[in-house]
Amino acid sequence: MGDKSEIFHCDEKMLTYDAAIYLENLVAGLRQGKLGVTGEDGPVCIDLPLVGTLEVSFKEKIKPGKSKRKLTIELSWKDKEDIGLED
Repeated sequence: MGDKSEIFHCDEKMLTYDAAIYLENLVAGLRQGKLGVTGEDGPVCIDLPLVGTLEVSFKEKIKPGKSKRKLTIELSWKDKEDIGLED
């Protein structure tokens, strides 16, 4: 089995607006087939395969006096993945 390594991780509190700007920058790179971020170890740029898998979920937990919402976006790629796309 191959080794796994975490190339980048972001977990910080920010305004929803700022999170949208951050995601827009990621999307701009995805459109070009690249993932570019700047982390603690400096900038990282990775070329991405043509086809990947997208998974999106939105959850909500409501209790009296408070609620919690969570948006999860997961993109995954495998080298040499089949180009066949489902309709």
